[in-house]
Amino acid sequence: MEDIRVYNTMTRDKSLFHPVTPGEVKIYVCGVTPYNHPHIGNARPAVTWDVIRRYLQYIGYKVTLIQNFTDVDDKIINKANAEGTTWKVISDRYIDAYFQVIDALRADKYPRVSEHMDDIIAMVQTLIDKGHAYVLDNDVYYDISTFADYGKLSGRNVEDMLAGARVQVNEGKRNPGDFAVWKGAKPGEPAWDCPWGKGRPGWHIECSAMSMELLGPTFDIHAGGQDLIFPHHENEIAQSEAATGKPFAR
Repeated sequence: MEDIRVYNTMTRDKSLFHPVTPGEVKIYVCGVTPYNHPHIGNARPAVTWDVIRRYLQYIGYKVTLIQNFTDVDDKIINKANAEGTTWKVISDRYIDAYFQVIDALRADKYPRVSEHMDDIIAMVQTLIDKGHAYVLDNDVYYDISTFADYGKLSGRNVEDMLAGARVQVNEGKRNPGDFAVWKGAKPGEPAWDCPWGKGRPGWHIECSAMSMELLGPTFDIHAGGQDLIFPHHENEIAQSEAATGKPFAR
């Protein structure tokens, strides 16, 4: 097994690659929101990370590649309501369509948000218990002021990151950049029971909970589009490391 040097987005330099578990590489890829038919953009991460997986296997590593489905989402809910059906009918339809065109490049597992609600709820509760999140009405927000390293991935300060960003407006939030990790139930939306009342997860908490449940609190490689560095990946790091006290991805 040969040594390889990799570029680290966090430190912005190359260094020798040392996986968490010697001889084994664990990779999590932010996957598809299945509200419509797959397109060429959906294929790019599948191709990219299949090539990387095969290369790592070729030089001797055991590789676990995880790619999720965000099967509970505003776009899915809106499409279901427009068609007079359920979110699950929509997500199942387009997950099947995705596999029809991507079959040869399948990851090892495809966790769904809807199948990891207990993990997500437990993580939200941990953030509340540790003082990193707070309940506001039936929503739960992550308090970005409690995480000193917020912005370390994008390299920008909070003011720069908020400029032009789609920030959820709620006058009760402690900070303008606080983001929802749980959303209270609204009419016509799917909802799950939790200690704060019925609702569903915020966008960012889903990937943190699923990746850590399947790969552990720290894994080797986290993949995703550059357009998601902020806010999605930045928020994943903040909530994950606040919950565990450990690095999210190496």
